[in-house]
Amino acid sequence: MLQGYLEMMNDSVMSEPSRSKALHTMSEQTRRMDSLVKQLLTLSRIEAAPAIDLKEKVDVPVMLKLLQHEAATLSGGRHDIHFHTDPHLKVFGNDEQLRSAISNLVYNAVNHTPDGTRIDISWLRGKQGAIFRVCDNGPGIASEHIPRLTERFYRVDKARSRATGGSGLGLAIVKHALSHHNARLDITSVPHKETCFTFTLPARLIVSSVMQENAVH
Repeated sequence: MLQGYLEMMNDSVMSEPSRSKALHTMSEQTRRMDSLVKQLLTLSRIEAAPAIDLKEKVDVPVMLKLLQHEAATLSGGRHDIHFHTDPHLKVFGNDEQLRSAISNLVYNAVNHTPDGTRIDISWLRGKQGAIFRVCDNGPGIASEHIPRLTERFYRVDKARSRATGGSGLGLAIVKHALSHHNARLDITSVPHKETCFTFTLPARLIVSSVMQENAVH
């Protein structure tokens, strides 16, 4: 597509309105390709990584504060977004990989739900560990798609993915990042009622309150 537009512009056969439209289309295509390359590199880096050292303290609450602003900007006021965060719940892990997993889940909720959807993002302590969950009351996902959602390039709604610039790699990145933290992604959906993406980091990865106090002093 880009080559065709460039040839037409070079031959000076395009009117000014058509030229402006072509430039906009080429800009969008370039942005999508750039995003695709970045996500492929992220996925390849995570897949190729050996067993990671789970001794790095990751401040997920601070991470979520930044994501809250980014999600609001991405939504542009079109969604009803709520964050529910335990401000003291930090974990041991790989900051880059957890950031990739969490941000992809948040961005997916905004990008793949219609205007007016309520989105709830939570990061809370549970019996089994630290639980991250993104739920929305959008149209939902048919059950036959759920087992394949973490496959590379798998997209339920190809037209919507094209419109939002989705690559079909986000959930594959989530899957591999979580596997390095002894966790897995759980997806449930009741159409037109609630769809949730959840993962639980093992309790042993939670930074204890004593360690946090010692770090302060």
